[in-house]
Amino acid sequence: MTQKSKKRVLWAAVFFTAILAAITCIFYDYKIAAALLPILALLLYYLLSAKEGRPLPSIIEPTVSFNKALWKEIANKTSSAIALTGANDRIIWENMAFTNKIQKPGQRISHVVDILSADVLETLEKEPAEVDIGSERFLVKKVKIQANNKKPEKMLQIYYFDDITQIYNLKLQLREKETVVCYVYVDNFDEVMVACGEENRLELLAEIDKTITKWVYNYNGLVRKYDNDKYLVLMSLKDFKKAEEAKLNILDAIREIKAGKTMTPTLSIGAAYGEPSLTKAGKIAQNALELCLGRGGDQAVVKAEGKTYFYGGKTEEMNKYSRVRVRVIAHALGDLVEESDSVMIIGHLFLDMDALGAAAGLANAVKSMNKPGYIILTPEQTSSVDSLLELLLTDEEIKGSFIEESEALNKITKKTLLIVVDTHKPSLVMSQKILEKAERVVVIDHHRRGEEFIDKALLVYLEPYASSTSEIVTEIIQYMGDDIKISPIVATAMLAGIAVDTRNFAFKTGARTFEAASYLRRAGADPTMVYKLFQEDADAVYERAKVLQRAQQVAEHVVISYFDEEPKNPTVAAAQAANGLIGLKGISASFVLAPMGERITISARSLGDINVHRILEELGGGGHMTVAGAQLSNVTMEEAIEKVKEAILKHLKEGETN
Repeated sequence: MTQKSKKRVLWAAVFFTAILAAITCIFYDYKIAAALLPILALLLYYLLSAKEGRPLPSIIEPTVSFNKALWKEIANKTSSAIALTGANDRIIWENMAFTNKIQKPGQRISHVVDILSADVLETLEKEPAEVDIGSERFLVKKVKIQANNKKPEKMLQIYYFDDITQIYNLKLQLREKETVVCYVYVDNFDEVMVACGEENRLELLAEIDKTITKWVYNYNGLVRKYDNDKYLVLMSLKDFKKAEEAKLNILDAIREIKAGKTMTPTLSIGAAYGEPSLTKAGKIAQNALELCLGRGGDQAVVKAEGKTYFYGGKTEEMNKYSRVRVRVIAHALGDLVEESDSVMIIGHLFLDMDALGAAAGLANAVKSMNKPGYIILTPEQTSSVDSLLELLLTDEEIKGSFIEESEALNKITKKTLLIVVDTHKPSLVMSQKILEKAERVVVIDHHRRGEEFIDKALLVYLEPYASSTSEIVTEIIQYMGDDIKISPIVATAMLAGIAVDTRNFAFKTGARTFEAASYLRRAGADPTMVYKLFQEDADAVYERAKVLQRAQQVAEHVVISYFDEEPKNPTVAAAQAANGLIGLKGISASFVLAPMGERITISARSLGDINVHRILEELGGGGHMTVAGAQLSNVTMEEAIEKVKEAILKHLKEGETN
């Protein structure tokens, strides 16, 4: 016994002696005094033992032993599985519930890591975590017990496993009954009606309605038609998941309907679930439909719990490219320019000829309206357009339009109009600072719409059917007014933009593309100069030949290759190499990677059998079904190649080819 304990015993003896004497004196009751004598005798014995230095008999240890036994009894009878471990997570004790529920038959679990992953253990340091063990689900909590000596190796840890299987299954059942809101839209309704003979239109309408209704009823859903080409569909989440597993095959089913000899209807579907209310889900479903239409239609976009899923997108973009819409956009843009004190045009990171040509055309048009027009340019981002930039700098009027980021930031006011060309993704805009500072923004682009979008835009003209942004700008200029004129050099730049994105009018080329080129030619565009802009030196040709030689097959008719050193114009070089590969017999899709500073640029080409846009979208890029690009940061060339291969194989495995 310690000295402190001996003092406590001494004072206890004095205290009880005083009580005994007081009771005897006050009540004169010797029976009470006699009853208290054994206690006093025991305390006196402790006192005498302490004085003689003999070991004291313990009345504490039996109590402690009793408490340990009681704790174990309680822990064994609780329904929660409990495991006591050391600092190294080795199990040193477990209760009966742990033995019965967690331990595997015939296999002894000696460490917690045998049943909990490293990620779960890391989470448990901060908060409880739900885990599946066998066929049951548990809520796991962790409590640390630090010993008095504060040594880490003496630390104990208690893991509690609460069986929440029934609650979890109940939540799943309730979730399966959650309502999914879908908007279904017939992309080319007007076109199929025109293509179909008047005597067969009612039959065609009935066939479209029947196909959609049959599909919805097959998944126990509800469908209501609220316009000639629009439907509202409601399904339970359980049934909608089954429809997702079937890749929303209504997209394929509707394409089997024939309107005339060649035309077939296509659908766009926007769906949403996982929201706190149907009102919120409906708004998000509508946004999903708009995203779907911005990507060209004939596909489905599903938004759920902050994630976006894409289905379909097998066919080329639907031609909804009407002159009426161009005229409306042109007039709206003209009004915005008139209301502005200045106009700035900005392209995407690492400019190409299409972005620069479109920017030059808009700047020329703005100056024709007697408004200051500027093209924002960063020197280190112009290597791929050196030849075109040199040509534009020979035009004194356009030469004074180029400004750098710092100057643009100083010139921006609340009335400045910023026009973003050839991209709609904030992360790809040449200057994030300028985009954030500008209060009035217009977006003009020809790429399929991605999930990332410039939400602050006052006016958006996203036309994925157009061959290039230069083509769109050419049409807009024609409707902005008779006084709008462009110089021959600017017309040449815009023609170069169209030529580079269409591979000299071979891809993504419609009748409107040739009409735009015809207008530019009348404005003074020089085709010979365009041809000269694409001329290369011998070294570039030799290097591209090496790229073609090191091409490797990833899948049937799909090849990938790379530049081992950074070419002079990385984006152009990669695009030209991809064009070279796609020109080889038996190749349906090609992917070429090239170093570009601290990034890797990727250029992809396809003959239409494989949607390269969907593949590179997985890597943060995009474009069109047949022409797409992307850029990767903080990766080596070997890592970038592996990422592209994985995206290709994933796409082909999902069966997204025609």
